[in-house]
Amino acid sequence: MASQRRSGALELCKTTITAATSAVAAAMLLRRVAADLLPAGTPPLIGSLLLLPPPSSRRHAVVIEEFDGAYHNRVFLAARTHVSTLLAAAPGVPPVIKATLPRGADQIRFSMRPGTDVVDVFDGAELTWRLSSQGRRPWDGGAAREVFKLSFDAKHKEMVLGAYLPFVMARAEAAAREQRQAKLYSNERGKWRPVTLRDASTFATLAMDAEQRRAVVDDLDRFLDRKEYYQRTGRAWKRGYLVHGPPGTGKSSLVAAISNHLRFDVYDLDIGNVRSNTELRKLMIRMKNRSILLVEDVDCALATAPRRGADGGSDETSPAAKNREVSQFLDSL
Repeated sequence: MASQRRSGALELCKTTITAATSAVAAAMLLRRVAADLLPAGTPPLIGSLLLLPPPSSRRHAVVIEEFDGAYHNRVFLAARTHVSTLLAAAPGVPPVIKATLPRGADQIRFSMRPGTDVVDVFDGAELTWRLSSQGRRPWDGGAAREVFKLSFDAKHKEMVLGAYLPFVMARAEAAAREQRQAKLYSNERGKWRPVTLRDASTFATLAMDAEQRRAVVDDLDRFLDRKEYYQRTGRAWKRGYLVHGPPGTGKSSLVAAISNHLRFDVYDLDIGNVRSNTELRKLMIRMKNRSILLVEDVDCALATAPRRGADGGSDETSPAAKNREVSQFLDSL
């Protein structure tokens, strides 16, 4: 009898456990279905009755750290630029924000303090940017390393990863191009030495025939728009201009105006300072993309450039022979 009672109790326990497991599984399934079907603004009471998790647990997040190993994280830099524009324009900004004027900039930059957040709206979805501190930078006086946390509703995950973050990157790159100041590089001992081009000429301030100015600007814009065409046809994406005239007629001002219009840096190549064709190639390789190569007084420079002798030295006695390697290299540009 005792054995039968133990067996009956064991069967009852198994039945109870099976029923409870089925109930829990059904509840979990109901939660998943209800979470997918109910709108984001479902009242908390209804969510509790349906055994739904709280709204905070249905949110996803992307963590963007300031550094990627030893290098700055480009996504973090883009996020910081994007958040700065939100702080300047959005009404619901944190009560306290930071304002700085970086060296060389002409616009105030706004930034968040750690522990604060700001909301952005993209394609009808609300996304929250939050800034926090994480660790220290030993090489920067122990300053705190920062990290952005972008949180959003789980249903917007594909939109955020596929559209929103690329939009933030593109917008930051466009802002950087608009705000950057062009630089003038000069070659010295085989290296480029930069200085910032300040108060450089523009096409609006350039003393130039209106029709000729319009023709140059249209040609520059056409050149920018046809980058894909050059790549598709296997041609180098470059444009050349020959500017001539006596000193003081605005040749350098025209180059500065082109630089301002294209947002390209200028590399002012002094041929007389180039000691060999190898050095010239290295200078060309060290030029950045989207830049202007300026060769001033190229006819005079080549006429006086020494020719390298058979022993590798300079043949100062034959200036008329010129530096043929450098000349051929320039002819190919």
